[in-house]
Amino acid sequence: MNPGLKWKLWGMLGLIILALYALAPTFLGFSQIREVFKTEQKTLPWYVDLFPEKGLNLGLDLRGGIYIELDVQVEEGLATKLDLLTQDVVRDLKSRDVEPLRWTRDDKALFVTFFFKNDADLQAALKLAAKDYKGALDRGQIVAGDQPSVRFFLTPDYEKQIRKDVVSQAVQAVRNRVDRYGLAEPTVQRMGTSRIVVELPGVKDPDRALKIIQQAGKLEFKIVNSTVNQTELGNWIAAARQEKKLAIGYSAEEVQKLNEALKPKLPEGTEVAFEIARDPSTGTVTQAIPYLLDKTAYVTGDMLKSAQVQVDPQSSEPYVSLTFNPVGAKNFGELTKAHVKELLAIMLDGNVASAPQIREPILNGQCKIDLGGNLDRETQLKEAKDLTLVLQEGALPARLKEATKTVIGPTLGEDSIARSLKAIYIGTFLVVIFMVFYYKWSGLLADIAVVLNTLFIFALLAMFQATLTLPGMAGIALTIGMAVDANVLIFERIREELAAGQMPKAAVAAGYSNALRAIIDSNLTTIIAGVVLYQYGTGPVRGFAVTLMIGLVCNIFTAVVMTRSVFEYFLTVRKIEKISV
Repeated sequence: MNPGLKWKLWGMLGLIILALYALAPTFLGFSQIREVFKTEQKTLPWYVDLFPEKGLNLGLDLRGGIYIELDVQVEEGLATKLDLLTQDVVRDLKSRDVEPLRWTRDDKALFVTFFFKNDADLQAALKLAAKDYKGALDRGQIVAGDQPSVRFFLTPDYEKQIRKDVVSQAVQAVRNRVDRYGLAEPTVQRMGTSRIVVELPGVKDPDRALKIIQQAGKLEFKIVNSTVNQTELGNWIAAARQEKKLAIGYSAEEVQKLNEALKPKLPEGTEVAFEIARDPSTGTVTQAIPYLLDKTAYVTGDMLKSAQVQVDPQSSEPYVSLTFNPVGAKNFGELTKAHVKELLAIMLDGNVASAPQIREPILNGQCKIDLGGNLDRETQLKEAKDLTLVLQEGALPARLKEATKTVIGPTLGEDSIARSLKAIYIGTFLVVIFMVFYYKWSGLLADIAVVLNTLFIFALLAMFQATLTLPGMAGIALTIGMAVDANVLIFERIREELAAGQMPKAAVAAGYSNALRAIIDSNLTTIIAGVVLYQYGTGPVRGFAVTLMIGLVCNIFTAVVMTRSVFEYFLTVRKIEKISV
């Protein structure tokens, strides 16, 4: 046997074995076995580790799951950054023996106003801002008087950068959460300027997954303002709701509307927030305790070092233990030292998680969040784990507002697979029958090449962890037709050469040589079209383009290289004298 032909045949056999090896986890269900053994904390069978960890990824339309688009509330991220900058300015002023009388932030126009004792302190603040905050803060209106004041805005370039960072950080935070949640093949990507697209195929608990994704994880520590008692505050809230015809609700939007209605009565620089208690079975609000808080967040979740689930040895109830980084520990220590005997509101996503009294300065940089006594222990433990996951992976820089959501059931996905496979089976069967009927044994060889082509497509998708979608199945069906088209061109050329009196070996060589240019031209132009579809298309269009391009590359190999090697084997080794074509 020709050494070159021998290596070709062994190479082809090796590629077939490699493709079967890559697809073994898919066909033998190893992914499900890994998931079951991991859940039950058992040791995997030894043979499972011999194969790749992941098999073929099925898209949302084939597997079922959640498709959700989320709008990032970028303005909230800007307000948070302005608050942190304000704290930095106040800290730097105090280090220069300058202490502002007070400061307030305008929620709509996004500026902060500082009030000072005298003009000398004002000038010190202006000098500090011009020197140390030149790229971040622009000076606005200056008002002279007994309490001179100055406004500071975010610079346009700094604001633009923050907007970009807020969305990027939100995308990364969501990606980290779905990865830690243990979902297989999640897709998280940015759409436009401030929208995030999340696809979670195969998710078993959609409500819990959505809660983890959307939970901002925005942790803040604010001082409870004691100038208004809770009874009076409750009366103000009831009157405002009645006067402005506001619904009784506790979402971020509803609380914001309530604060706008209460603005004339509330002390400057304060806001209302609620501590919510819910029914463990229905999730409805059973109690809402209002608090009047200072707007300024002195310590935030950005300053966290770690968050862990702990169990109280006395009550046996789980809670979340927080440890701050050096900056957070310093800020937390200064905050508790300056406000002993006052209430400290621990805010989570705009709601008061708890409001304990500061009995003494807390200088070790640690605190805890209780989950509430109205929940059973199992629910408390689950919520504690979810909250820890959210806090550990980083708080969202801004809230995510649901723009659109589609939940695809697994039954619909199975139905899509069944219909797609049925279409492929029928199409393949008709092609096989036609090729065998029209080209006899050569047609059977072409059919085997088509089967190997499909095998290689699935194997490459599995190896590169590409996702197979419903349009991708359509791409495979189209590829099958184009694969046969290449063999038709070759066989017709061989027939022409045989009719011209050529010997079988020479006819095969001339047939492949003459048809090769047309095959490459047709496949290459289609691949170029696929590249354009992938580059400028979205979602389903890209899924179609991926399988189409992979299929065409495999087609050139199977239809040209593999089938010709088989012809050469029979002509040179088996020395056949007649070709069935």
